[in-house]
Amino acid sequence: HLSYFASHRVNVACGVLLGAVTLNPYFAMRYNHNRHHAYIGDLDRMEAHEVLTWTVAQYRAAPWWARAGYRIYRSAPVIFVLGPLFILFLRYRWPKNAARTGLADIAVQNGLMLAFWGGVWSVGGAGALAFLLMASAVTACVGVAIVYVGHNHEETYWASGPDRDFDEAALKGSSVIDLGPVFDFLTFNFAYHDLHHLNHRIPAYRLRACHRALSDHLSPTRLGLWQALGCIRWKLWDEEAGRMVPFSAARRPVPGALHPAE
Repeated sequence: HLSYFASHRVNVACGVLLGAVTLNPYFAMRYNHNRHHAYIGDLDRMEAHEVLTWTVAQYRAAPWWARAGYRIYRSAPVIFVLGPLFILFLRYRWPKNAARTGLADIAVQNGLMLAFWGGVWSVGGAGALAFLLMASAVTACVGVAIVYVGHNHEETYWASGPDRDFDEAALKGSSVIDLGPVFDFLTFNFAYHDLHHLNHRIPAYRLRACHRALSDHLSPTRLGLWQALGCIRWKLWDEEAGRMVPFSAARRPVPGALHPAE
């Protein structure tokens, strides 16, 4: 978001260099992430979001094989383990919109990553490289889980067309993960995700203080540990109820529908 430093060039240089550790091609991921911010809560621009979300109506109308695929995609092993590992180690080597943001970005980022891995191996041997890869894998899984919880709570926000309100989507569609100051420090204040989506120019190191200063004006969805873990239940957006629901809700009869006997 070019918000860490006053200098645009320093922000870019920091992003490119850190990509060797985060395994994120900087320009492609900046483009994709800014699209996520621009279309937060927009059902018509689902391709801009990290996690695919279907409505109950979409799920009911889909063929059985598409529903099965969506159920697998939304399962805990895929969301929290297989998906993050695939995305970090394979998909991000050529992320979506890479051709739009430039092939040089991909070449430089992958080169820096391999150079970093090679440096770790040359200094510490195979054991050090294995430790680095395991740390990256754990980071990916935990990071994706945090992002998932940040937007996939029960009373999140989704809307279509002119009904979508950006401010409401930012504040209601993003949760505050209330796990204490250690969690805030380790995740660079990701917990205060609602304010971050409302104004992404606030540096991460100021988010906590800004959120507290605005506490009288914000009504965040606060999630403790158990509420955060429980977010895996929510699979579909119920447009009539205005909330996320489990798969079981899609099996209920549609209000006003005729039964076969009728």
